[in-house]
Amino acid sequence: MRRPLTLILGIHRSGTSLLAQGLVAAGAVAGEFADVRDPDNPEGYGEHPAVRVFNDRLLAHLGASWDNWGFRAGLVDWDAPELAAWRDEAVAVLRAAFAGDGPFVLKDPRCTTLAPFWERVVPQAGFALRRILILRDPAEVAESQRQRVARRPHEFPVIADAEPMAALWAVGMSEMLAALTDDATLLVSHAALLADPVPTLAAAAGFAGLAADAGAIDAYAASHVRQDLYRARVAADTAEDGAWMTAARALFADLTRDDTPRPLPRDEARRIADRQHGIAALLPGLTAAQHSIARMQAVLAQRQRRIDAVSMMIWHLAPAAAAARAPALDGALQRALALAETTDLPDTSFAYVHTVARLLAAAGRSAEGLAWLERARPQFGHVAEFGRIEGRLKGEP
Repeated sequence: MRRPLTLILGIHRSGTSLLAQGLVAAGAVAGEFADVRDPDNPEGYGEHPAVRVFNDRLLAHLGASWDNWGFRAGLVDWDAPELAAWRDEAVAVLRAAFAGDGPFVLKDPRCTTLAPFWERVVPQAGFALRRILILRDPAEVAESQRQRVARRPHEFPVIADAEPMAALWAVGMSEMLAALTDDATLLVSHAALLADPVPTLAAAAGFAGLAADAGAIDAYAASHVRQDLYRARVAADTAEDGAWMTAARALFADLTRDDTPRPLPRDEARRIADRQHGIAALLPGLTAAQHSIARMQAVLAQRQRRIDAVSMMIWHLAPAAAAARAPALDGALQRALALAETTDLPDTSFAYVHTVARLLAAAGRSAEGLAWLERARPQFGHVAEFGRIEGRLKGEP
């Protein structure tokens, strides 16, 4: 008997984390790992790090990345001999991540982008593949990403606006629909998950092979399906109307024409994908977009390596500056704080933020130091060193 493994499919910012964690609460096994929580996903991401890292490496090998909306998985020869080592490694990653009887659940939106690859690998690893596809209005997905960019403006150079996010949604979803190899797919609406979480999660749990405890689902819905985290509502008449958004919303409307949760047979998925003429008209330019985005990201990565090297030098020089005599320390502080007015260092370099805080602490200017950290909290409040220097400024032991 093959052990059941359910892939949670959906584009980034579509509610895949909420759904995956709901299934874990209902008894699914997601593997052992320390989850990551941040302002983007306060309840955590639910992504197994070994799978996420593997997906990022594979995308890079293919000249793409999670945010490269020009990448089309359907143009890759996934059975090519040169990808055999990648398939073997993915099999090993799955077997190491999911031990025992399951049922298992795997969530990483990159698996949607790489759907043809995982369609091959999951059965090869000895698992019975099932899929739950969560559907969220592309306008809300784009708004969620826009808010994410507002919180961390320097981390998303490729997808900061509605049109590229809509392109990512449209391309990823249409390529994934064309890649399905059987009928074992369940459609779930993000709107239904929020509005009516208990029956939606119960249907998803049953599809995933779980003998779910109704009390566990009730408890999860009550504590985690929170309206205050639904921050990306978009009224139908205020959505962007660019070419990609129009095409993406047409596909979304086609997929949600009937009520959910409901099964999505392979033949229906392919018919839906085939009749997306708006997307088809936009596809010819994607190869050039993929290459341009990849080139831009390579240049940015090289620049970031230089910035990181300078940041480490600043970090290592900070103790010497903090130990300087008062006039020299005051002069160093004056020059350091002046940079905050003319550069984006307070938003981009924790080494700089930490150094200024350390200099303020050494100068006995604790109130200014705490105000300085409060300014940087949205970007760096999750960094362990942030908490330690904050405690020092507060005089904590």
